[in-house]
Amino acid sequence: MIRRLWAGTLVALGCALPVGAAAQEAPPVDIGGLLRVGVLTHADSTDGPDGFRLWEARLKVRGKIGIIFDYYFQTRYDPEDDAFEIHDAIATLPLMPELELSLGLLRPLFGFEATQHRAELTFLDRSQASTAIGPGRQVGLQGSGSAFDGRLSYGAGIFNGNGRAVVNDGDDYMFTSRVQFNSIGTISFYDDFVLQAGASLGYSSDTSAPLGRGIVTGDPSNAPRITSDFAGERVFWSADIQATYRGWGLTGEYLRADYELAPGLGEGAADTEAYGGYLELGYRAWGALEGVVRYDAFQPALGADREFMVFGMNVYPGYYAKFGLQYATALGGSPDAATLADGRFSFLAQVAF
Repeated sequence: MIRRLWAGTLVALGCALPVGAAAQEAPPVDIGGLLRVGVLTHADSTDGPDGFRLWEARLKVRGKIGIIFDYYFQTRYDPEDDAFEIHDAIATLPLMPELELSLGLLRPLFGFEATQHRAELTFLDRSQASTAIGPGRQVGLQGSGSAFDGRLSYGAGIFNGNGRAVVNDGDDYMFTSRVQFNSIGTISFYDDFVLQAGASLGYSSDTSAPLGRGIVTGDPSNAPRITSDFAGERVFWSADIQATYRGWGLTGEYLRADYELAPGLGEGAADTEAYGGYLELGYRAWGALEGVVRYDAFQPALGADREFMVFGMNVYPGYYAKFGLQYATALGGSPDAATLADGRFSFLAQVAF
């Protein structure tokens, strides 16, 4: 009986060892998320309701599929529809340190601020031009990489061009590319003077563009990327530069989209453009308290010019948390924008992990 018990124990341990080894060899899974809540008030009570806001709620999972693919999946809660939506769904093949290929639903490499993670934004929202001209998330294929110890980064991709829609409409594609140079590389120190410059270029040919990727309008009642229908060719580009030193930071970016309308759209149709950018100056003390001011201007293809001064203060109590105050004022009688309005004040509480 004792021999049988010992034999059974040894067999059980022998079966458990491969399972334990397999469990130890299983690739780790990184789970993270982003929560942004706060309060929004207006100087003019007619400019939308005041009150509490749930600006962002995301959950992400990142890991490896065997030894070939990396995967990244992110879901986002949409307060307007009271439902979760797929925000990112990416499979990445790392071919070499200088090149990796990503396929799925992802953000194209275009623009500086447009490619920043929302948790890393200085203000509550991206600038008007970055929001309107940046292509947003798309379904497609993208290659990217870096060289010279991270000083030079680059990427290019081909996408359906119609946002999150999984089916390409009209067999027309969108192309984007970006190159960026950083004087230090991926690692910088507090006392370093860091100079960074980048440029982006995109092109699309649309035959029946739906709302969301056509001509940028100036209607403040629309969502940031809602646009007019557009048929024709679109070339969009951006240039940016950033300098930082001992807590000081100066950032500027200019974005432009030129529309060549297709013939036969009707009498009075003419080529047009949308352009704008921002200039931002900030200072962060002890890595925990930040003051920043931004000039934000945008001229939509349809509508009046919009210019704002935006003032902000951010507190970083820990690595994962952020509290922010923001106040916007319009210049020269500019009309309200989708994310900015004269006298708009906001308070943000953010947790990102």
